[in-house]
Amino acid sequence: MNAMKIPTRALSFIFSVQQGLTLVEILVGVLVGIFVSAIALVSLQVSQGLSLAVMEATHLQQDANTALRLMGQQVRQAGSIALNLQPVLNTGWENSAMEPVLWELALEPDHAALSSGKPLEAVASPVIAKSTGSSLQLQYENYAENLYRAAGSSVWGSQQRDCLGQNSSDRSLASVISSTFFLRNDQLMCTGVAGTPQPIISNVKQFSVRFLLQKAMEKGSNSYSFTYAEPKEMDGALLQWTDIHAVEVCLELESPRLRVPDVGAVYTNCQGEIKHKNDRLVFVAKSTFQIRSHGSH
Repeated sequence: MNAMKIPTRALSFIFSVQQGLTLVEILVGVLVGIFVSAIALVSLQVSQGLSLAVMEATHLQQDANTALRLMGQQVRQAGSIALNLQPVLNTGWENSAMEPVLWELALEPDHAALSSGKPLEAVASPVIAKSTGSSLQLQYENYAENLYRAAGSSVWGSQQRDCLGQNSSDRSLASVISSTFFLRNDQLMCTGVAGTPQPIISNVKQFSVRFLLQKAMEKGSNSYSFTYAEPKEMDGALLQWTDIHAVEVCLELESPRLRVPDVGAVYTNCQGEIKHKNDRLVFVAKSTFQIRSHGSH
């Protein structure tokens, strides 16, 4: 039986296929793999950086919203009277009991307000030791009433709370709810009825307060003019707190854990100045809280 003969060209082709990859091909493959890995790593770092920036910006916004919501709650109560929903008519004081808003008045003879019929200085900007920037103090009556826990069961107490959620229903000990906001060591602090300052939020670089004044343009006129006043003007004899129509609060927060590329971005701070962000992540929040209705005193 004759053995099958394989042509020389076929043997040469088989041997060349079995030789594998050359060194150049291996190096090219390694370089391509390194290049792809580098692109993937850069993309991951960019994605992580964006995620961190979004998370930090969200935290700053949440902190600012928390502080503004808390201050707004206290501002809106400052100087307001307690409404008597069931006034006894023909007693001579029912008109003040039906007033929808405004300043602290004595409503009930047996539970008279501390102010005894005169306005309580509900908005102020006191000097706070070891603080920077503005301060804002808000006060209103710690109004006590019957609190119903169940049908036919009630207790005498107050539902009012200060900036720290504290209160004493004993009006002889705390007849006025007082909340004082100020900035210390980059923390927005608040002092309530207990008298011990507590931090509200951190990473605050600037805290400023302005008052919107409402004054009649002429005596007895229904036309009013509105101007802004700085807290330091509260000490002046020309500025009466009863002229304050609204309170403007501004917070500038800065992330302490994140630095972003300096692309020349600018922002407007609480004083209205144009500032460069540089490599900082900055969030500025401003809100105006109305105390009284337009045209009312």
